[in-house]
Amino acid sequence: MSRRRRRGEPEHPGAVFLVDKPSGPTSHDIVRDIRRWTNLRRVGHGGTLDPLATGLLPIFVGVATRLNEYLASYSKSYEATVLLGAATDTDDSEGEVISTAEVPSLSAAEIETQLAAFRGTIEQAPPRYSAVKVGGVAAHRAARAGQPLEIEPRTVTIHELELLSLDLPQLRLAMRVSTGTYVRAVARDLGAALGCGAHVIEMRRTRIGDLTADDAHTPAALAAAAEAERIWELSDSPARLFGDWPSFTLAGEQLARIRRGQPIRSRPSPGQPHALALNAAGAVIAVLRSDPLAPGRWEPEKVLQAS
Repeated sequence: MSRRRRRGEPEHPGAVFLVDKPSGPTSHDIVRDIRRWTNLRRVGHGGTLDPLATGLLPIFVGVATRLNEYLASYSKSYEATVLLGAATDTDDSEGEVISTAEVPSLSAAEIETQLAAFRGTIEQAPPRYSAVKVGGVAAHRAARAGQPLEIEPRTVTIHELELLSLDLPQLRLAMRVSTGTYVRAVARDLGAALGCGAHVIEMRRTRIGDLTADDAHTPAALAAAAEAERIWELSDSPARLFGDWPSFTLAGEQLARIRRGQPIRSRPSPGQPHALALNAAGAVIAVLRSDPLAPGRWEPEKVLQAS
């Protein structure tokens, strides 16, 4: 994500587009489209979706790109269709089949027994074809070059994992997971546990935190709005992504202090370490951090607009 601006490009105060990504384009393709429609370079996405996957993809623009890292604390929800009986090198239907096996006559109860081992905090090896970097090299680039990297398992949390339906050789899963969890890896490891192999054939991100795919706009709708010069009507304040954070609308000396990187005093928020500072127009000025030793004292952690 580049922070350089085009010559003459003004610094945008920050916004987010909630996109319902279709199957096919990459997350970067959507970023490229938003750049073209907004004529801004400073654009980034809030969590990669595989080309196969659909669903909620937040796109940050302007100074709001600096808020991207804070999405990592929010769980993400998915629904996926898994095909048993074949494993692929990408762990989804876009890859090459590397093994096949007969699918046993599994009952829902038998599958539930295996799913229990995936719930909670587990160690998960990311797919070989993933954006995970080892020594500065993306795993998917190394795999395509015929030099797959040794990827160490990572600790992830699967908060919820439910069998929605079973129609062998397919099954549908719903899950709510921590950032960094790979749905494809869940399918792969479930197939291994069942002894027949498996891969994802459909996947949809349905939720990030409290936001759902129902809140999002399709690329077609965004393109039509851009053509009609109404693209900004489909944007949201980045504050919407952090609806569980307290927010303070500031003016005068308090706003000036935040812009100078100095702390302010406002209402305490027990249990919530972050808050947003807004100006009178509702633009996000800064991310604030609570002082645990002085309730009601908020320090600027990241100033988005210093003037």
